[in-house]
Amino acid sequence: MSNIEPTDAEVASPVPKKMSTGYVIAGISGNILEWFDFGIYSYFAVAIAANFFPKNDDPIVALMNTFMVFGLGFLARPIGGFLFGHFGDRIGRKNTLSITVVLMGVSTFAIGCLPSYSQVGVASTMILVVLRVCQGISAGGEWGNVISFLGEFSKPGNRGFIVSFSQVGSAVGLLIGSLLGLLLSTTMAPEDLNGWGWRVPFLLGIAIAVFGWFMRRSVDETPVFKEKQENQELVAIPMVEAFRSHWKTMIAVFLVTAGGFTAYWLILSYMPTYFQTFLDTSPQDAYLLSSLTLVGYGIILPISGILADKYGRKPIMLIGAIGIIVLSYPIVSVLASTNILGLRILMVMMLAMIYGLMNSAFTSAMPESFPAKVRVSGVSIPYNLGSALFGGTCSYVATWLISSNDNNPMMLPIYIIIMMCVSLLSLIFLIKETVHKDYSA
Repeated sequence: MSNIEPTDAEVASPVPKKMSTGYVIAGISGNILEWFDFGIYSYFAVAIAANFFPKNDDPIVALMNTFMVFGLGFLARPIGGFLFGHFGDRIGRKNTLSITVVLMGVSTFAIGCLPSYSQVGVASTMILVVLRVCQGISAGGEWGNVISFLGEFSKPGNRGFIVSFSQVGSAVGLLIGSLLGLLLSTTMAPEDLNGWGWRVPFLLGIAIAVFGWFMRRSVDETPVFKEKQENQELVAIPMVEAFRSHWKTMIAVFLVTAGGFTAYWLILSYMPTYFQTFLDTSPQDAYLLSSLTLVGYGIILPISGILADKYGRKPIMLIGAIGIIVLSYPIVSVLASTNILGLRILMVMMLAMIYGLMNSAFTSAMPESFPAKVRVSGVSIPYNLGSALFGGTCSYVATWLISSNDNNPMMLPIYIIIMMCVSLLSLIFLIKETVHKDYSA
């Protein structure tokens, strides 16, 4: 493969004179909060099940009910995608991101304050559902705006690298949640952790939200959006234009997210529950495994972005997708057959880093696949529909598949492989190379 050189059109794209680190931090701060929250809900699923579902339920049933509510947050994401995708393309990426980070922060904090089922009965479960929906709406508006924001502040030749930090933000959010899980499970008695300790991470979410809001209010709107606004090139209803002119690309993005989101959540978020429930692992070891996995994932993301800038998005995406399909089963087979912590860490980190190759390059390709006037809507709608149908249900489905097959832990990689094959077909036949595209068009 030869190095990819930027076209003249790309060089002419409006970009700031200097890409300040502050812009990157402003962009990913809400992303950190988004995935911190979604991560801690998954990490503390056992404690949440004990607090918000009837005590007479079977533990597995309560856990599945918890993941069902977890999935509701994802099912609400398309609402946020439609709503904040529209605002992102109409009032700007920066202004919309300032709204989403506040909504996420308040909802996360409120979950930490929520009375348990034993205190107020079914009302606690109902309020939990409402707050999860609010978080899902916020998360649905966050992603398309963030990657458009970072991409429109980057320059030809390093866009893949810059946009990859949106995924780094996701890894950081999950990592903070995992480390808190490790800290709390190590320093607290199980009854205290399940009784009140699980609330601590949710309460701390408000600090990330405040930081993100101040950072986002301190930066400028993207030069690409300002150019469209000044030239009166904005579209009245961006989602309608996106569906009318770019429906094939939206279908392609939707199909890639089918396997992408399934692999993302099962590898990076579901693992602590998987290890504790089905592989008889201590909470401390499970959180340590998860934390180190996220470190490996975070390291590979900018490397993948650099490779995608040099060789193109599509080759790197294909390598990652094929790697997951080929190696998921043997890697999980090792995880299930050994109690050696170091070997387990190595295997899960390897799986996460292979997936990171695909996900980082895909993150760059998505906003490049749509013109600036409908970019946020074009990304947000199919991406969040995919996340709702596949990411939001995968923890529940994985738990059901394993438990209904005599607690067979190998159902996990089988599920990942099937869904990743859907993504691979879309990558091969529907996704086009985007590294040369003019980002300001």
